[in-house]
Amino acid sequence: MMVERRIVHISTVHQPFDQRIFYRECASLAAAGYETHLLAPLPVTELERQGVYLHSVGAPADQRLGLVLKRRWQRIRQAAILARRLQADLYHLHDPELIPLGLWLKAKTRARVVFDCHENNAAYIRQKHHVPALLRGGLAVGMEALERLASRSFDAIITADRGVADLYLRRFGARRVVTIHNFPQLDLFLQQPPPADDAPFDLVYHGTIPRYHLEVTFAVAEALHRRGRQVRWLFFGKCPEAAWAQAEIVRRGLQDDIVLDANLVPHEQVAARVRQAKIGFIPLPDLPKFQHNIPTKLFEFMALGMPAVLSDLPPSRPFVGDGRCAIMVPPDDSEAYAEAIIRLLDDPALRRAMGAEGRARVMNEFNWQREAQYLLALYAELL
Repeated sequence: MMVERRIVHISTVHQPFDQRIFYRECASLAAAGYETHLLAPLPVTELERQGVYLHSVGAPADQRLGLVLKRRWQRIRQAAILARRLQADLYHLHDPELIPLGLWLKAKTRARVVFDCHENNAAYIRQKHHVPALLRGGLAVGMEALERLASRSFDAIITADRGVADLYLRRFGARRVVTIHNFPQLDLFLQQPPPADDAPFDLVYHGTIPRYHLEVTFAVAEALHRRGRQVRWLFFGKCPEAAWAQAEIVRRGLQDDIVLDANLVPHEQVAARVRQAKIGFIPLPDLPKFQHNIPTKLFEFMALGMPAVLSDLPPSRPFVGDGRCAIMVPPDDSEAYAEAIIRLLDDPALRRAMGAEGRARVMNEFNWQREAQYLLALYAELL
């Protein structure tokens, strides 16, 4: 019989019911018999859900810069207090700014410490346009120094993509790296039928909606207009520049084309919302971050039996590069996007065939049920 081990996941940035942190990792660990705690921003002090004990490190932050920075420091301090109080066997960190906390826990306790790197952090900093250009380079170098320390001090590094894993192995000299993909949970997606041919939207994008994704979309919509085609787009999820986006949609005369819903959709409702469209759309620009990260939504489209149109970038090629369940086009080529979209919209049989192939790949291989076994194996090894 397994002795119950206490696990503490920590994030001071992500919302508490993050799909990777809570619904995939914490819920899987709790179901496997671990006493699982999550420290995250919560409006209440404590609660329990799906066998996971959640503890607040502070309320969600005001978006004004000064208050955000102050609140982040307060959250990290509260996370340190709670982490020591819980006396875990393993601490699992999800934010790079928590690496110093992990080093402190490593020095002060006998617990194992794991850092879960969700993306190429340094590359992401370099493309954050709201950060002054003069600061980006220095911040990125500082981030790489922190990640190098984590690689050499922590018991394991977890990544969501093999490209990021290679960075940790080659550049940072990590001792132990495990890739655990953000593949879909079968019970959430396979219970939904494929989209109907008369679905109310033609294309859908969901998740965080940055400005550069919308700029590509505007260019593609205008390319379609030049061909005499008007399509309906659904964008839903967190949109940091929602006011700009709505104004730009009106300025370009695309208000009859694009519906932008900047509200967060509950985890269990995402699949039903996505299948309101016929085709998944992933307009990634050719930026360093996307040279290493796989778009999670690609596999969610596949799980729903939907074909996708996406940028032809290295991380996605091993999964859909054969063209049997998605069409890949050169990044930022609005004419190529338009051609791919028209091809799929005009051929329902092709959409169904590509959707069926994608769904089969998720059922057989690209799903969370398989990935969870790698997480559980790592925990068994460390504990």
